Amino acid sequence: MKNIYREVNPKEIHFTESHKLLLSGVSPRPIAFVGTQDSFGNDNLAPFSFFNAFGANPPTIAISPALRGTDGKKKDTLLNILELKEFTVSNVSFNMVEQMSLASTDYSKGTDEFVKSGFSKLESTIIKPFGVLEAPMVMECILKQHLELGGLPGSGNLLIGEVVMFHVKEDMFTGKYLDYSKLDLVARMGGANYSRANFDSVFTLEQPKTQGIGFDNLPEFISKSKNFSKNELAKLASVTALPSNNEVMNFWQDVRKYNNIVSKELLIALNEIDNKNIVDVDNLIQISKHFIHSDVIKAWMILLSIDN
Repeated sequence: MKNIYREVNPKEIHFTESHKLLLSGVSPRPIAFVGTQDSFGNDNLAPFSFFNAFGANPPTIAISPALRGTDGKKKDTLLNILELKEFTVSNVSFNMVEQMSLASTDYSKGTDEFVKSGFSKLESTIIKPFGVLEAPMVMECILKQHLELGGLPGSGNLLIGEVVMFHVKEDMFTGKYLDYSKLDLVARMGGANYSRANFDSVFTLEQPKTQGIGFDNLPEFISKSKNFSKNELAKLASVTALPSNNEVMNFWQDVRKYNNIVSKELLIALNEIDNKNIVDVDNLIQISKHFIHSDVIKAWMILLSIDN
């Protein structure tokens, strides 16, 4: 399988090429809109996509401001955080993207990007730096650890911060929880590309609550079939046990009994199964695929009927 991959040794390319690979391959990445302040009280605001959450007790996040790619010097955000040991992180919603982009401009030291980009300042409760008032959520952070990641032009600086205060707008909640559709957050990808966590791009994937049978226990006629994707096989392998022959028989008896309220797909499958001389296996497989992600047990009932 090696020939399907292009091997790229980072020691044999310029760091800007590694940068492009990381930005495109490690994506989408959440954006930290970082507010800082120097010892003279000058405010700074800049977005960073080398950012994520790393713990809940205490709440911990990390960002990585890179050294300048031209001369390896520290940028204002890094200098300010190392000086005051404090910073804010504001989320970026879709209605903020143009202003955020403007704030990313490499202004001269001492320039207030809040003013340049037209954002209002949210006063912090515990620390000095401001958050972005227009953001759906702002975190006040205390620097806990700084790790240099190379010390060369383009090298990162891992800044681990403890969140000491959350500011969350009331209308971002649905009940007790934050609502992704209301947050409408954006994330960074490669080049000039971003993604938007809205209704069209969000899907639900529940974590397994029990131990599934696994790929190794799938019947061979399924595991070796070219009709299923690996994702579909994984869903089939997530069940705790295969239905027994009696359970399969009872299932189809119920379909016959309640045929007026079952789905048309099940009625088509039943017709195929009851006419064993003309069973269309491919058709039954396609019907089973219809149920794999919505009701995996129904999918198994159909598949095990094929095997019988």
